[in-house]
Amino acid sequence: MGFTKAPKQKAPQTPLLLQLARTGTLSVVFLLLFVFLAPGNLISEAAAFFVPQLIVAGFIGLMLWIIMAKALHWLHLACLLALALTSYWMVTSVKQVLQPVSLSKERTVAKLNVMSLNLLHMDYKANALQRLIEQQQPDLISFQETAGATPRLKAFLTQTYPHTLLPPNGHETDITLFSKFPLKNAKRIQIPGLKPGPHIPNEFLSTTVDINGKHIQLYTIHPASPRGPNRLEGRTKYFDFLANHIKSQNSEHPIAILGDWNTPIWSNSFQRLLSDLKLTTIFAGNLPQTTRYFIHPSLKVILGSQVDHIVTSDKIVIKNLLIGSDIGSDHFPIFATLHIHP
Repeated sequence: MGFTKAPKQKAPQTPLLLQLARTGTLSVVFLLLFVFLAPGNLISEAAAFFVPQLIVAGFIGLMLWIIMAKALHWLHLACLLALALTSYWMVTSVKQVLQPVSLSKERTVAKLNVMSLNLLHMDYKANALQRLIEQQQPDLISFQETAGATPRLKAFLTQTYPHTLLPPNGHETDITLFSKFPLKNAKRIQIPGLKPGPHIPNEFLSTTVDINGKHIQLYTIHPASPRGPNRLEGRTKYFDFLANHIKSQNSEHPIAILGDWNTPIWSNSFQRLLSDLKLTTIFAGNLPQTTRYFIHPSLKVILGSQVDHIVTSDKIVIKNLLIGSDIGSDHFPIFATLHIHP
């Protein structure tokens, strides 16, 4: 009498949702650790735009993974530790660039209300931009990605903003400046050594703003967005040149820099530049709020990042930072009042 072999039992398959939760959580943890432990490359710089979103996604994924696994694994604890560490680094990065509260108690001798906006994809038909400026009444406006819009902007701004830094008639440019106060030594500075390309800006503006006899040294900037090796290299060289230029000027006036930085505060490039030049900033909330959205403005919390910044040296205090609503660009306008101290 023969014996038949019992059929081999297949190992139970891991449920698809459990696989997704595990893979997703591990991927998110890897990206977050990459941001803080290996900065300066394409992956870490891209992930830096979405640090808060990634941390939230990581905790949600980990919770689902543990629930579906029905058992605690050492990988769960490792991911929890990594998420806790990156959360700490996220908050610490904010504190490192935050303007000290003690500065706001000093005496103010002059004020300057500023506005910054990237005009890419701007729809001018509804006149939303003009209405916003008339409502907020900034003293100085910096536009980025102005392109061929200069004549349109001049038509409704030059009467109120007689002091400008614009391209010659018939020429397009990236950054433009409109001011109610005089602009002294206004210059458009070219950055050498950048690889040519339509998405690699190579200039910034430098001027001394005369606010009723009180002066600040203002820079308006727009480096490349790091969406490829050449553009990341372009942004790095842009910031290096900017920092070296500011140091070489040895200005006696306090410094302010504003514009579309194409850089989140969790990027090592942002942290290093502010540390190097001893600059600080403030935020509209406890954490940076979205100024550049992707796909649609209604998705700004999930698919957005703060890349537009206003930073200053210690003799200028930033107050009343406001991020405006959608007016037709893929950036939200930002406003602030700069209080100049003696």
